[in-house]
Formats: sequence, structure tokens, C-alpha cells
Amino acid sequence: MADTMRAVAKERPGSGLELVTRPVPEIGPDEALIRVSAAGVCGTDFHIYSWDKWSQGRIKPPLVVGHEFVGHVEAVGAAVQHVKPGERVSGEGHITCGHCQFCRTGQGHICQDVEIIGVDRDGCFAEWLRMPADNLWPVPKEIPDRFAAIFDPLGNAMHTVMTVPVSGRSVAVIGCGAIGLFSLAITRAAGAAFIGAVEVNPYRRGLAARTSVDAVLDPGTDDVISALKDQTHGLGPEIVFEMSGHPDGLRQAFKVVRNGGDVVVLGIPSKPVTVDWAEDIIFKAITIHAISGRRLYDTWYQCQEFLLRNRLSIEHLVTHEFAMADFEQAFALMKEGLAGKIILRVE
Repeated sequence: MADTMRAVAKERPGSGLELVTRPVPEIGPDEALIRVSAAGVCGTDFHIYSWDKWSQGRIKPPLVVGHEFVGHVEAVGAAVQHVKPGERVSGEGHITCGHCQFCRTGQGHICQDVEIIGVDRDGCFAEWLRMPADNLWPVPKEIPDRFAAIFDPLGNAMHTVMTVPVSGRSVAVIGCGAIGLFSLAITRAAGAAFIGAVEVNPYRRGLAARTSVDAVLDPGTDDVISALKDQTHGLGPEIVFEMSGHPDGLRQAFKVVRNGGDVVVLGIPSKPVTVDWAEDIIFKAITIHAISGRRLYDTWYQCQEFLLRNRLSIEHLVTHEFAMADFEQAFALMKEGLAGKIILRVE
């Protein structure tokens, strides 16, 4: 094995990323070295690429980016017993402390002392990745790399949808980026009676239309609230998944949900958002659920079972694959809004 590797990194403050040469990471006794096969490109990676306000306050270059991956275990530390060299694995990119009250009560996804690969420590846009062995997830051979690499965003969608029962109920998804699109597919697989998709981007509306939804609406031209109420007996959807994080999307979610309904919020606003708490929340007696990441590791089991049993139709949502060296093409498509989920082939 070589001493150096190729990686895509944020070398210095400013826009863009670079293809660089780095030393192959050394592992500790509780860690594993992963030979990365494929990696998913996330909106977080695009924020880092663009060097927006969030990135400027969080990212400390130099840093190898990326947090969605699949690969094979190359070596393990002396204390590792449950994974072995040669195993194909994905992994949870949130590295929690393991000993706080949240971690010890099954709520590690909201641990207050967490590190994220590709954000706080070197990530997976590289030929080799160092990971805590406890964070690794052996992947059944029946699940192809293009799906095994995206358990992270698929898990976000699964966590969001599984927060409330959707079977036999009316649902709207506001914001059809990759995670919103995955949420549509999971909602359909979970037996929703009606699904409406709301998305401003025409390319992503096209992907939503191919995901067996009942209505696809453009908030720029359609009267979303009237349209969704017309298709839900004048009441509004029972459940709204807000995935955009846009202020208009958040306000729309609260206005369109029916009285006594549920609004499940995953989208992250870039600044504070004003809503009419009296009219749109309190007097309607709605319930708000805030979603952060994935449940460790309930969500991983759910994603695996849905994929193994062919309940999810997401093939069309993985729209592009590039060699890692061609990462600029991936980010150009993301900037233009002309992609669903993008995979980088690392090998």
C-alpha cells in the first residue's frame, strides 16, 4: 500500500476545492482504515465548496471534505473485533462522545460533543479514510455501491418520514432536493394515501413527478395552499415535511397543514424566520417535530430493510456519477440545480 493518497480538500479559505496528495491516515486501536469506493456529494459539501457564511464560521482548512461513503476495510486497530479487513462498509459520519446522557439513552444523534467527518475532521473524498470502528456499518452484498454510499442522506429522509405514521394519510413534502426526493420515495413505500410535492426547481420537479406522487406544484406559479387543500377534502395535508429550509417554505408548511396536523422540519434556514404563531400554529393545534440527522442506529436498520426488500424506488434519484478527480463537474451541476443525488467514484 502506498504512503500517500489522492483527496479532495479545502486547502485554504475561499471558494472551491482542490485535488491534493495527502498521507494515508494512521489508525488508532479503536479505528479502521477504509479503502473508499464511492462517496455521495451533499449540500453540506456544496456549502463548503462555495465558502458561504456557515462554512466560514465552521470549517478550519486544510480539510478533506465528504461524509457519505462506502468502501472496504483495509486494516483495523488492535481493539477492534466486530469488523474485519475485506468487509464492505458504510458508516455514520457523526462521531459522538458515547458517554453523555444523550448517547447513553439512545439519543446519540443529538450528542452535544460531536465531530462530523468532512466538517470537523478529514472526510471521505479520498482514497483512504480513518473511522472509529463502532461507526462502521457492514453492507449486504445485495445493496449496490450507489445506494450503500448514501445511507447518510437516505437516513435523514427515513428519520423524517418515520417520525409520524404516514400510512393511509395525506402528506406534502416542501423542498425536493435529494433528501426531499428520498422522503417522497419513502413516504410512498410506507403507504401514504396522498402525496404532494412542492419544489421551485423544474429539474427536481421532474424527478419528483417520477416518484409516484399525486401532485407536483411550483410555488413560484401555483397556489400551493389552495391546490393542496383541494386535493385533501378542503382540509389540507395531515402531515407536512418541510425539507427546504427556505423562509417561504416554512411559513407555507404551517399555513397548509390541516388543524391538528403535524409539521416535521428538517430543512435548515440560513437566518431566523418569522411565522404567525397564533394563527398558523397555536390556534390550529398543530404539532411540530424538529429533526436532526439520523437515529443511531435505528434509522440505519430501517434504510437497510427498505432497500433489501426492494420497497424503495430511488434508482432515478441517483442522477450522476463522476470520477473523484472530476468533482468540479459535480459541483457545477449542483450550482445549476441540474442534479438529484451525485456519486463520486473514488477507486
